[in-house]
Amino acid sequence: MLMYHTYLKFILNEGERMNLIEQFNNFLSEMKIDYAICGGHAIDLFLGIKTRQHKDLDAVVYWEDRDIIVQYMLNAGWDVYEPIGTPYLHKINDVTNQIKSRTNIWCATPSNPHYKFTEYEKDMYAVDFDNSEQTELDYIEFLFNTRENGAFLYARNKAINLSMDKAILVVDGLPVLAPEMVLLYKSKHIDVLGNQLDFENTHEELSGEQSVWLLDALTVAYPGGHEWLENL
Repeated sequence: MLMYHTYLKFILNEGERMNLIEQFNNFLSEMKIDYAICGGHAIDLFLGIKTRQHKDLDAVVYWEDRDIIVQYMLNAGWDVYEPIGTPYLHKINDVTNQIKSRTNIWCATPSNPHYKFTEYEKDMYAVDFDNSEQTELDYIEFLFNTRENGAFLYARNKAINLSMDKAILVVDGLPVLAPEMVLLYKSKHIDVLGNQLDFENTHEELSGEQSVWLLDALTVAYPGGHEWLENL
């Protein structure tokens, strides 16, 4: 089992959240689409505490809104990239010219200091980033998902789903992806320190229903077993 020292938890600083998370939420709300905060920030919002530093902002969105999002970000002056295989990305300059081979897009302001995009052929880029904490609204990763028959489908195995009313929570007025679904996504890469810490900080705070759902989901997603199962 992977062992890490758990980060010291501290109360969310209201000014810090207003300066980033609420700006993020306000920016997304202007698109007039459905979305939710996800990733490590969703874990912090669920717990009501800041547990660690975060290098990026992630948003759950839906496939049917992809073109709206891309066009909105382009109109706002952001650079938009779609991954086509690590570490390469296709720069989207026109909403009609997309590859759509992956379930996410990376958006960065031209002045963003932490992500360096280097063109190696027309509209194709390599990326390098420094993993430092994001403190400005200058980078967003959008993660495209499917909702069907009132359920949120897990992108890596659509047999795993969670009803929309339980998948999307409202925390302090902010739409947030439920922690059990966030952890399921993080479960693929437990060698990433932040993912393991998020599980360690969160699994005992889940309700009984949330814990059972995550246990069942991990069992389906990893029929050969998963290290987190013994803690649920």
